[in-house]
Amino acid sequence: MNDPLAQYRRGQASTSPSGQSRKIAEKREYEAYDKRGKSCPYTEIFCASQPSQSPQSRFLLSVVFSADFDDAFTLLYSFMAVEVRGKNLKEVRQAIQMGRCEFLQEYSVSEFLPPAKGVPVIESIRFIAGEKLDDILSTYKAAK
Repeated sequence: MNDPLAQYRRGQASTSPSGQSRKIAEKREYEAYDKRGKSCPYTEIFCASQPSQSPQSRFLLSVVFSADFDDAFTLLYSFMAVEVRGKNLKEVRQAIQMGRCEFLQEYSVSEFLPPAKGVPVIESIRFIAGEKLDDILSTYKAAK
């Protein structure tokens, strides 16, 4: 039986009128972060090559960044640090600082269409815990 909606189902092959099978484009538009601006209790951190995490926003202690560059920032939670690197990240960082960012999303060439020029792009996310986190937090506490 021919499925008339097969061409719209993600990741499924569809059959053209000539009977040839083709793969539907699976890539979607990339968004580095949630731009809706509503307050949320969690920040979902979606990673391309490692498990994603969803820490509660209330555990965010500080955001470390350079005022001169918008290519990286580090989120300090009471139990981990999250290092975010990319391009044009100022508005992403500000959304997190205001508690209005429901998700961060790492860019993956295999999953997303190429982002437009000048938009925020998260190239890597690294979770830091254990002894390395203790070193970071002790530096943070000493600076206060």
